[in-house]
Amino acid sequence: MEPHSPDTPNPVPRQKRPFFLEVLCIFGWVYFFVFSVLFLAGFFFSGWVSNAINLYTPVNRFSGIEMRLILGAYSLLFILAFTAIILIWKLRRYGYYILGVSCLLLASFHMAFPGLAFSGTIIFIAFLVLFGLYFRRFR
Repeated sequence: MEPHSPDTPNPVPRQKRPFFLEVLCIFGWVYFFVFSVLFLAGFFFSGWVSNAINLYTPVNRFSGIEMRLILGAYSLLFILAFTAIILIWKLRRYGYYILGVSCLLLASFHMAFPGLAFSGTIIFIAFLVLFGLYFRRFR
């Protein structure tokens, strides 16, 4: 084997991903995948979903088109967050930015509608904070 010559570039060493970041990514994949599938299913059955919501919640009345718009936006944001976690797994910094935008939009939507559970907002902010702990490792 030939010694390393000064003309050839040095290979960039791969940065090892921390164990807790791996666990966080796997949990994030499962969470965002499950909810994106659920919201996509709701998007395709929006008429049935709006009838069920209007039957059991007399305060907010939604038409099928309004429900399709809400469920479509939710499913797009959850799919966006899922793909952002794939980029975070590869230690890409712009994956964190994409996750931040989608989580902040989801959290603000939860804050805008007081009838929604507050736990969703806490989960989205917790994702941002926990992934943000590893921001310096992203390239």
